[in-house]
Amino acid sequence: MPNKTITPKAPDLDWLRGYVTPSILDAAPYKIETPSVTVKLDQNESPWDWPLALKNKVLAKLLEKPWNRYPSAFADDLAAKLAASIGVAPSAILLGPGSNYLIGLALEVFGKGFVGQGVHGAGGQGKLVVARPSFPLYESHSRYEGLPYETWSLNADLEYDVKLLPDLPRGSLVMFASPNNPVGNVLPRRTLEELLERHPDTLWIADEAYYEYASEPYTELVGKYPNLILLRTFSKTMGAAGVRIGYFVAHEHYLDPLRKVRVPYLLNHFAIAAAEVLISDPEVQAHLASIKRNALEQRGRVHADLAQIGRQSGFTVKPSEANFLLLRWPSSAAATEVHRTLVEAGLLVRNFCAAPGLAGCLRITLGDERENATLVEAFRRMATTGSQNSKI
Repeated sequence: MPNKTITPKAPDLDWLRGYVTPSILDAAPYKIETPSVTVKLDQNESPWDWPLALKNKVLAKLLEKPWNRYPSAFADDLAAKLAASIGVAPSAILLGPGSNYLIGLALEVFGKGFVGQGVHGAGGQGKLVVARPSFPLYESHSRYEGLPYETWSLNADLEYDVKLLPDLPRGSLVMFASPNNPVGNVLPRRTLEELLERHPDTLWIADEAYYEYASEPYTELVGKYPNLILLRTFSKTMGAAGVRIGYFVAHEHYLDPLRKVRVPYLLNHFAIAAAEVLISDPEVQAHLASIKRNALEQRGRVHADLAQIGRQSGFTVKPSEANFLLLRWPSSAAATEVHRTLVEAGLLVRNFCAAPGLAGCLRITLGDERENATLVEAFRRMATTGSQNSKI
């Protein structure tokens, strides 16, 4: 152990600005609340951990690997297995350490034409458009990269509306999510097809982090339209948030430049071993099917219960095609008070009141049956007291 602790000396911030892009220095960091609670329903994780027998299968695979050697540079063998499991060509998959990382990578690679003179593509005056309200990292990463952007705002009912889509000159890029976090709404597949046909010179990046829950995933569209990239993750339905794997589905002409910027060896031996078991083991497939059935069943039950309580208590519950529900109060003050009361009772949900377009909104991740029952009972007690200021 060292005899003393050395604190690095701070540089002059004005001098530092000569090295760091101002858009990074000035941007607010992505923050996640971490209060101590007994029921955690704030990050859209699966509430069902892997059974020990399945974890042991991963460990057995991991023990076979030489830990003194680098893993596969791009995990291409794993990508081929994943491609086969979802029915696309082996060349159509590029893996990375979670879809959060891949969002930034996509903007870094395909968004640079929006900087400076703003000319993007063959003489086009393209623009970057991101959905709002949606996953906040779309806007955060755009700011980090210094990319000017416009927003595709949801309508008053928090649904996608093509009439609200900004003009899309040749060479534009649109990034959106379906199912959309944190709202739970979707862009219908037919509507996306119409947009792809109407704007063939616009690149569309569809974030399908929750696609396993959705009624209309977009997989088949990448085989019909050359201006579409899909972005997915193992973190949600697959219950592998701790494994950190996401992936692109796109033509190799898109994946080649992404691969150049995505440094090799980002997936370690553990992540690759876990993903191989997830994709190929029949017992794991049965477990994942059970997770999905349970999640959909709980979603219907909790939505019905909370909608009934909301009619008494003055909040609404948005229909969802993901593993979370958005609740909306007439004011942010009322929603924030509910959030505070829930935290005091040991239940953590996500407060989105400060997010653009989400005043008065809380997002609740669907938990397991016990966690959901605890949550619903907490709301029932608040409704019974007739005051959101009451302790539950």
